[in-house]
Amino acid sequence: MRLIGIPYAGSGPVVYHPWVEAMPPDVEMWGIRLPGRETRWREPAFTSLSPLVEALAAVLRPLLDTPFILFGHSMGALISYELVHYWRAQNGPQPVHLMVSGHRAPHRPALNPKVHQADDTTFLNRLKNLGGTPARFFEMEDLVRLTLPALRADFSVWENYQHEVRLPLGIPLTTFGGRGDSEAREDDFYAWAQHTTGPFAVHLFNGDHFYFRSDLAPLMAHVWEVLNTAV
Repeated sequence: MRLIGIPYAGSGPVVYHPWVEAMPPDVEMWGIRLPGRETRWREPAFTSLSPLVEALAAVLRPLLDTPFILFGHSMGALISYELVHYWRAQNGPQPVHLMVSGHRAPHRPALNPKVHQADDTTFLNRLKNLGGTPARFFEMEDLVRLTLPALRADFSVWENYQHEVRLPLGIPLTTFGGRGDSEAREDDFYAWAQHTTGPFAVHLFNGDHFYFRSDLAPLMAHVWEVLNTAV
């Protein structure tokens, strides 16, 4: 089986490196590196979701020759959800399970104003409040200046998303979230239930948008459970 990790805004496969050693021996872990970050920082980042999903679906297609699961956090949850719908519309393969984390159900309204076009101070304050970026990052002006375009592009993808009403998916769906997440309330996580006719579960943890930062083990225990019961 393959577990494909979809990144959150500004991140890449490096965030899934700690997962590799925790994987069962029969699970292959893949992390996605989008344009505009890490070794692809010179490439222009996507600014809207549809072309991103279409390009990513094509790249991932060779990996879908064996049972696979998608996991996405925050923006990655939204990308994962839209990927599954895209493949279904193309009569393509479906994951045996979809795991989404740190994101409200796609039909639910945003809790915060858009900042992808805001001034740098406002934008960076929003980034700080999310809690997933080390404090030292904001002290390195050259690095901030270098990564701002990709970060703003990701926030544009995330904030400009328009939900399309479609038939619910027919696969198992599990959602994870922090009880103190500033981007989603508890009922926003439970609202994912209407997007699948398959088995549905919610697991909430103490913490904010990046509830797994201080302790990954509770999340990994539930991921293991999904992996062990998926096929």
